[in-house]
Formats: sequence, structure tokens, C-alpha cells
Amino acid sequence: MVPIFELADQTFQRQVIFWIGTDVYWGRVATFVSVTSVILLVGGNLPAGNGSILGLTLLDTSEAHTYQAYKDQIQSMIKDLTGSDAKLTTSSGGDIEKIIARSIGIYNRDKPWLVSKKVTGNATKDYVLSTIFGSLWTNDYSSIDRIESPLDQLPAAYLEPGEYTIHDDGTAQDGTNLKLRFYTLIPPTTEFFNVRIRVERVFPPAGVANYPDTMENFTNITTLSAALACAVLAAVYAPSVDQMISLDNVQHNEKTRKYMELAKMYREQYNLAVFGTTDSEKALTPAFVDHDVDLESVSGNRLIFHGGRNR
Repeated sequence: MVPIFELADQTFQRQVIFWIGTDVYWGRVATFVSVTSVILLVGGNLPAGNGSILGLTLLDTSEAHTYQAYKDQIQSMIKDLTGSDAKLTTSSGGDIEKIIARSIGIYNRDKPWLVSKKVTGNATKDYVLSTIFGSLWTNDYSSIDRIESPLDQLPAAYLEPGEYTIHDDGTAQDGTNLKLRFYTLIPPTTEFFNVRIRVERVFPPAGVANYPDTMENFTNITTLSAALACAVLAAVYAPSVDQMISLDNVQHNEKTRKYMELAKMYREQYNLAVFGTTDSEKALTPAFVDHDVDLESVSGNRLIFHGGRNR
């Protein structure tokens, strides 16, 4: 490997991306060891053990977004007061951190993070999901989006949902026992299949994000957080119904209006980036679809609720 790690280069906390075979991994530097060696932070998407690689990509410092960078960006967008006058707490476990956590949860729902893994057949029907995906598989959250098998078909061939299931044998309650089980398919050891799952984005305040540190993720999460924070501030400044008209009351009304407008603006920016439209209603996925109703039941009789029934 060409030596690239230098203390003067601010290697600490920078994000790295590397490949082992066809699998991609990422994480952050925790400790500088030498010009050819670093220790990575626990978290991200890393191999199970230590090892050597032929090369990696080290992102510029400007591309790294720490948890504090999220908080700083949100505060700059909402223009809240500072110090003891601030309405939203910025301390550990405070309002801003709670808003970030909620925003990441909403973002997970609105723009699912899908990760694929190429799996080698084992000549059986069962494959332990935590072994395949490691920490990317979250119990009671992750789900299988699709399975491509066999690989390298044009067009790609995907299994029907009824051809596999997630089997829980009850031997553990933390999800480590969950298995991908095929009903009829038994991939031999000479074949591969591709499993794509839904992964939960997580960014603990004292840890590292488990998702790629891209400008898209950073912008979407901070924009949504700013929208939620402004909505909270609008409620904070809203005067109670029994307040008498006063200069202070008028000022609070003005701040409420300002934060309501900011909340709407940031939410529209988020919707446009994630859904392609500023209209929140159009961004929602329909909860139902229309189907034609048969005129007759399986027994051949006319359905009594149908408009064209016999009388």
C-alpha cells in the first residue's frame, strides 16, 4: 500500500471506503498507528475481524460530517436564540438531539436505505441473516426487499415473495437466530444469489453513523430536522389564549409566524429532494389500490351489494 496516513493530514475521524472482493465497506478512522496502518471506529459497515487490504479511499476532511456538524447546521438554519435565551436545548440528550433522532427515523421511512449482499450457496435452504449482513441487520426493523437468483440474467431474475421467508426458530429473541429460508430453492456451493435488505440508519450522538456520509444524507436529515425544530419553536412562541394584547404578545405572534413559514419552507425543500415534489400529499404512497369487483360470487350467485344485482 502506498503510505497515505499522516497525522498532519488530519487522518483522525476521516471516513474511509474500501473493497474486499466485490463487497464494499466503510467506516471512520479512530487511531493513527503508522503511515500504513490505522484502527477504525466500531460502527459503520466493517469486516468482522482485523486484516490487510490492497488499498482504500480516504475522503477529504471537508466531506466528513460529525454529529456536531449536524447540530451546527440545524442551529444555523433555525436561527434560535443562544445561551440561556435559547428555546431548544443543545446539550447531550437535549431537544436538538431528539429532533435529529426523530428526523432519521422519518427519513428511514421516506427514503429506505437498501443494501445488497452477494451470498454463496451452502447447498441448504437456510441462511443466517446476521451472518450475512452483520450489524446492518436490525431485529424488528430490517426486511428483505428482493432476492436475485440466478445471478447475471438479462433481464435480472427475482424470486417471488412466496418462494422464501424469514424463519424464526425461537432459540433467541435478539434476531441473531433469524434465517432466510427458501421453500424449494437449494443453491449449490458453486452458485451465488443477491439479497437486498432494508437497513435502519442510525447515528448515536457519541458514536458514528452506520450509513454512508454523503452530502445527500446530511442535507436531507438536517433539512427535515430544521423543519421539525421550527415547528416546535412556532409552538413555543405561540401566545396563550388568555394573554392580553401587549407589545410582547405581538412580538411572539411575529416569531410564531416566522417559524411556521420556516418550517413550511424547509419541509418543502425536504419533500422536493426526497419525493421530487413540494406537495406533501402527493409525496405519500397510496394506502390502497382500485380493483374491479366481480359481479358474481364463487357460487355463481349475484353479489347482493353490487349495483347491477337481480331483484
